[in-house]
Amino acid sequence: MDGTAWQRYVRRSPKASFYHALEWRDIIQGSFGHSSCYLMAQEADEVLGVLPLVEMRSALFGHFFVSLPFLNYGGILADTPEAECELAAAAVEIALKARASHIELRQSTPFSAPQEGWSLRQHKAALLLRLESGPKAMWDKLSSRLRGKVRKAEKHGAEFVVGGIELLDDFYSLYALNMRDLGTPVYCRAFFENVLSKCGQRAEVLLVRRKGPAAAAIAIREPDGTRIELPWICQDYKQSEFNSNEFLYWNAIEWACAQGATLLDLGRSSIGAGTYRFKMQWNPEAHELYWYYWTAPGVPLPQLNPDNPKYKLAVECWKKLPLGVANRIGPWIVRNIP
Repeated sequence: MDGTAWQRYVRRSPKASFYHALEWRDIIQGSFGHSSCYLMAQEADEVLGVLPLVEMRSALFGHFFVSLPFLNYGGILADTPEAECELAAAAVEIALKARASHIELRQSTPFSAPQEGWSLRQHKAALLLRLESGPKAMWDKLSSRLRGKVRKAEKHGAEFVVGGIELLDDFYSLYALNMRDLGTPVYCRAFFENVLSKCGQRAEVLLVRRKGPAAAAIAIREPDGTRIELPWICQDYKQSEFNSNEFLYWNAIEWACAQGATLLDLGRSSIGAGTYRFKMQWNPEAHELYWYYWTAPGVPLPQLNPDNPKYKLAVECWKKLPLGVANRIGPWIVRNIP
């Protein structure tokens, strides 16, 4: 695979996400050890489409391919329906040869034409906040109740700071606590360290302090700076009464405006879930995502998520684990949960 041609194609594709770039192949492999298949459709010397696939193997969760795991976006990029079809067929051929159970494609746009053997789920949405009107107009459109919460946090000593890897320990301590409280295993610290180092100045830590770390996010910018995404956001629930999370979101909006961005992506949420309702307070546009699945003959659609009743008991038990125990064993488990 020609890496230079891949990167050039991704940079010119209007449907590309941050995560189609080759840096994310290295981040995922370096952090979790997963191998990958990066497929490219070409005609002569012209690239017509690409598909990054990451292979996941686990005794607990099975053997499957995802584009892309741990991230909000991925899937097929193609200039023509024919290239799209070729890439989907090539992915299926790889999965069949590997005897994998399924393929999951996390796309922001639908297939240009129906693909035989693929199923669509639209259970998640990206929440996109347009910034063109500026922070004052956006502030005025917020509910008086939400504005009051932001002011309350400020009165109680909340402070917003932006930095790089020097803030990673504060972010990760919050993230690990937040995930344990939600009943979800935490990613390894090396994953976020690799994100910050590989993305350079395009990735930053947003942190709210109030007698220590209270809420945090990692922000990633597109190369042209017009779009900023917050794929990982966390808070200390013990400080919820001081509205540190609301303070984080509002300051992230002001900061993104000051960076010259025109779009702030608040990340994906399951439609109707608590995080979805919280984010909708900020008046974003909800864009349904297109998650496509191919399954091997006789294999049902996968349900590897905490909303699955099958995992309810495990989630409740995880919430009760001592934080140190959760942090030791969590990364080993979650590395195989996309």
